[in-house]
Amino acid sequence: MRSVLALTQISFYNIIRQSAFSLIITGCYLFILSTPAFTMFTFLNAKKFILDIGMATILLAVLGSSVLSVFSIVGGEMEEKTATLLLSKPISCFTFLFSKILAVSFSLLFIIIPLVTILIMTLRMGVPEAAYSVVKYSTLWFEFIPLILAVAVAGASNYFGEKNFGSSFVISLNIFAILSLFLLSLVEEKPLQLNLFKPALLLWMSGIIIAPITSILSLRGNIFFALTFSFLIFLVGVSSDYFFKKIPENFGTRILYSFIPNFRIFWNEEFWHKGSLNLKYIIASAEYTIFYTFAMLLLGLTIWERREIAGGR
Repeated sequence: MRSVLALTQISFYNIIRQSAFSLIITGCYLFILSTPAFTMFTFLNAKKFILDIGMATILLAVLGSSVLSVFSIVGGEMEEKTATLLLSKPISCFTFLFSKILAVSFSLLFIIIPLVTILIMTLRMGVPEAAYSVVKYSTLWFEFIPLILAVAVAGASNYFGEKNFGSSFVISLNIFAILSLFLLSLVEEKPLQLNLFKPALLLWMSGIIIAPITSILSLRGNIFFALTFSFLIFLVGVSSDYFFKKIPENFGTRILYSFIPNFRIFWNEEFWHKGSLNLKYIIASAEYTIFYTFAMLLLGLTIWERREIAGGR
């Protein structure tokens, strides 16, 4: 257990310190913040459109970060022979892979929290759908200040304390985003849409499920291969319910349906538009996530045993 926690901590730090991780958060953060500019004077129900765009952006950020993170800490360590060094110690392949999945799962929370926060504040600001629309532009202060403070703190930590800029930025942005949302909730008369954190949990689970799949694909040591096939698996998983309903059900189709990850259970517009998501559904989704993740983890271990980790590809 101690080795799992130690490897998880090291892997988590290696993930959030990467520049790609910070760029994904910053780019998606600014994109969600600027969505009112894309919809103003265009859509009659612009808030609904912004909400859909925001949740889709969070989903893509989670999946992309999960794939890139797994490749960097699994495929990257295999290329650099770090995995061989670790497995030469009293550390099993299961401990190695399990700690990587845990680290990726924990790091995805540091993407979801600031993005859901900025989406809630953007919705609260409002959209200029017409000339008579009421828009609270003062909310922009609560949106920009966390980003500015995070950059300032990360820069100071890097310059004076010789800390990594990326990791300092990610942690600072999460802290300041939560504080900004809390302060906004105190000054606003109407309640904020804090219930958006519930469907965001499901998006987090989708990022966890894709992680062990990417770890298997990372054995080839090619990031283009891992990204392409992870994206294809996601597309198949989103549309699996639609296609399998048209195929006669038999034992073979049930096995194939169970093997393909069902991403559709994590994505439903009614969860954030109508607030139909309940605790029972979240628990059932978590059970599916845990079961499927461990199944893919065991499949990955089987492939690892037949493959020489340090060997040439």
